[in-house]
Amino acid sequence: MSGGADPDGKRWSSRLMFLIAAIGFAVGLGNLWRFPYLAGQNGGGAFVLLYIAAVFIIGLPLVIAEVAVGRAGGANPARAWRKVAEIQGASPWWSVIGYLGIVASFLVVSFYCVIGGWTLAFAWNAVSMLASGGGPLDFGGLLADPLALTGWQAAFLLANLAIIRLGLEKGVERAMAVMMPLLLVTLLGLLAFALFQPGFARAATFLFSFDPALVTWDSVMKAVGHAFFSVGVGAAVLVTYGGYLGPEEKIGWLAAIIVIAQTIVALLAGLIIFPFVFTAGLDPSEGPTLLFVTMQAAFAALPGGAWLAALFFALVAMAALTSSIALFEMLAAIGEARGIARGRLLGGAGAALWVIGLGTVFSFNLAADWHPLQRVPLFVGANFFGVLDIVTSAIAMPLGGLLAAIFAGWIVPRESWAALIGWPQQSKALGAWLLVLRVPVPLILIVTLARGLMG
Repeated sequence: MSGGADPDGKRWSSRLMFLIAAIGFAVGLGNLWRFPYLAGQNGGGAFVLLYIAAVFIIGLPLVIAEVAVGRAGGANPARAWRKVAEIQGASPWWSVIGYLGIVASFLVVSFYCVIGGWTLAFAWNAVSMLASGGGPLDFGGLLADPLALTGWQAAFLLANLAIIRLGLEKGVERAMAVMMPLLLVTLLGLLAFALFQPGFARAATFLFSFDPALVTWDSVMKAVGHAFFSVGVGAAVLVTYGGYLGPEEKIGWLAAIIVIAQTIVALLAGLIIFPFVFTAGLDPSEGPTLLFVTMQAAFAALPGGAWLAALFFALVAMAALTSSIALFEMLAAIGEARGIARGRLLGGAGAALWVIGLGTVFSFNLAADWHPLQRVPLFVGANFFGVLDIVTSAIAMPLGGLLAAIFAGWIVPRESWAALIGWPQQSKALGAWLLVLRVPVPLILIVTLARGLMG
């Protein structure tokens, strides 16, 4: 099984650019929005430890597998899985792993652009407060306004399309080369402010003190689910990014760097957000509104809070964009593999995503009480956005990850993985990787999938 697969000859300009882009994909709203509020709701340090364990037990092995399959089979995820299966004499039906990732990613992009629009709205409002005064943005008011939500959704969608239309080198790489250093500098700058907040010590204790009594079955499942979501496995993007890797790159080390970097960013996000929350005397368990409501209130209570708010929400908007760019690049790679020009494909895909995204927009206002699959037990009480979330996070992505683990651990022989990943065939690292993929990862994902299907 040899590497070097993209049929159009596209390659990352360097190993560093691959790492920047892949870390940018992993470092998104999952780290800055979802991780803090889940930690806040699930015992702080107890959740953090479970999350880190899940990231390295489940996330890292699957990242290695997905990137390796992409390099061997190409940037089109479904074709990549089929090609690798055929090389091994296995059924081409294993391409279903790629199709599951493609469907999941397409649906995720449709609602991610709506949430990304929220980040633009908050960033714009924070900058406007600096320029001309004004007050915090009313999150509830924003959600209740379908016209405003649609406008911000369109702005976020168009920003992605404008970048991806330029191609891998002129679009993705140049955008990442600008945004990721800015994101890092902003992250470290906000951390410096957080270090001097009275609530920093309490925040550090909250995040890193482990209390076994706070570990529940629900928190374990949420940690596993979030590890899956934040690393980005099961979404087919890492297959696409692997398709642009040269055959000389050692995938194991690259995957480890990606997973470690995104985990560090998640922890830094907690060390930025919770000191301000505790300093302002606010509740860390506010849930999904922690980022958009609680942080605004925390900044408003501080001297120079308008500047902090502008920096913070600019950071969140950039992180949202670095992740979504990867999802759009995956769609572009599929089109190019079929001979469809980027502009033509992205125009059609963008229009479709905008229309589907309107369902998510209206789920927060006009159609909040519409439950399209009410008769299906799994979807009882779920509006349009809820249905998309369940289909992607509870079904498609875990199922794709489960099949990927079975394929990598049981179908592809050890010697093939050794050649592709860059590990000696008899190395302990390769043996441990295969063992994890064969037993614990499938078992954990079967439980996760079963729990998700039970609702």
